[in-house]
Amino acid sequence: MNDMVPSPHDESQPMSLRERKKRLAQTTIEEAALRLFQQRGYEHTSIQDIADAVMMSPRTFFRYFASKEEVLFGPIHAVQSDGIRSLQQAASSESPLVALRTTFGYLASLYQQQRASFLIRYQVAKQTPSIASIYLYAMMEAEPAFCDALYVHLESVTDRNKIRFLVAIYMTAFRVALEEWMENGVQGDLVSLLGEYLEYFSSLSL
Repeated sequence: MNDMVPSPHDESQPMSLRERKKRLAQTTIEEAALRLFQQRGYEHTSIQDIADAVMMSPRTFFRYFASKEEVLFGPIHAVQSDGIRSLQQAASSESPLVALRTTFGYLASLYQQQRASFLIRYQVAKQTPSIASIYLYAMMEAEPAFCDALYVHLESVTDRNKIRFLVAIYMTAFRVALEEWMENGVQGDLVSLLGEYLEYFSSLSL
């Protein structure tokens, strides 16, 4: 597996040797953990199992991840952070609709770039009742930050609920497109599928 999602990093700053080693260790742990999740199931895989698979102690594992939940869902939160930064940049010069469309298109492209990794995570989560809903709804946790990124650049808009409504529309379109794409084995183009749902919403006569 070679499409793991790295943690956010400022590409303008070269990584130190220590940071590169940390990234390599995190990727190794993620690959081993995902294999075990697929083979044994998420709930039947322990931190000890993951640590044994990469020949390290559980104590060393915790230097890189706080929990096995972080191993599974960490890349989703990393993508969220990238999306928020993208929206902050776009909102400073574009209209709210253009900024949101640009940002969620960018998020879709990030998922496509690591489609194999995200598909495994989705399949593992789907097979685990205790965490099944977390995967697709993890993006919703970032809704306040997305709203803030827009609101700060819209001084003429005083009703924050309108911003929340607008962000919720795009988040829902993204979630539905993402779920359909995952259910189809990440075949096809997620960016185009998202565009179809957004066009459908725009065409509705409310």
